[in-house]
Amino acid sequence: MFEKILVPTDGSQLANKAGREAVHLAKKIGGKVIVTHIIDQSLTAPYDELEKKAQEYLNEIIEYAIENKVECESMTIYGSPKYDIVTITRKSEADCVMLGTHGKTGLTSTLLGSFAQNVIKTIQLPIILIK
Repeated sequence: MFEKILVPTDGSQLANKAGREAVHLAKKIGGKVIVTHIIDQSLTAPYDELEKKAQEYLNEIIEYAIENKVECESMTIYGSPKYDIVTITRKSEADCVMLGTHGKTGLTSTLLGSFAQNVIKTIQLPIILIK
């Protein structure tokens, strides 16, 4: 089944829920979670602030994995969330991707947020959407 579950996070409620669900699934199947955050290179905030926020987002899921005795790795990169998710998926050697249907910028009135739509179109792995 799935040995490595990739969870992209932007710190949103649904991303954190996806992280918790990934931890539960990994625990049941003896897999591990790889949580990732892509710092959008187009943002103008100082990078140290962006890195601090990214680490907070990652830590929320990492700490949950530790509490549940599930192996967890993290990856942070600077780039384009839309394009670099493919690179992260390949580098992580993930077997599936689990993510929230909407992130911080998603319109809840739509069926899927733009990032989730992009992942579905570009990733050639099983994708588990959490709402």
